[in-house]
Amino acid sequence: MIIQFIKNHFIKFIIFSIVGGSSALVHMIFFNVFRFWIEVSFILALFFGTFISIIYNFSMNRNVTFSARGHPVKKQIVRFFIVYIIAISVNFMTALILKNLFGTGMLQENIAAIGGIAMSIPISFLGSLLWVFKKDKPINHNS
Repeated sequence: MIIQFIKNHFIKFIIFSIVGGSSALVHMIFFNVFRFWIEVSFILALFFGTFISIIYNFSMNRNVTFSARGHPVKKQIVRFFIVYIIAISVNFMTALILKNLFGTGMLQENIAAIGGIAMSIPISFLGSLLWVFKKDKPINHNS
């Protein structure tokens, strides 16, 4: 059952991963801009990087990964933010734990931020696939 699930969604996961990778790049660029150029706190830099990448991520996953443009966007946005609140919580907790383990500094804080992103990927993919952008089954009026 799990193997069949993986086979059925492998290409979608690859596309999701490419979108996620580009979203992570957006996240890391803005994290570093806010943290080391504007010099806001680690938490604020994580927040701004995450917020900007979430907007990008929703748009790309809705339009490219899951081709869900024909479905109600309001419902998708609400579900997306619920899934991403959970994923971001895992991301932030992981990043904070890793920062406390590795210490401060550009390399250590980037490793912590990347670790948080990595832990949130399965949550966001499964939530997006199975709930946020789930294709509604057609109603059979002949029954």
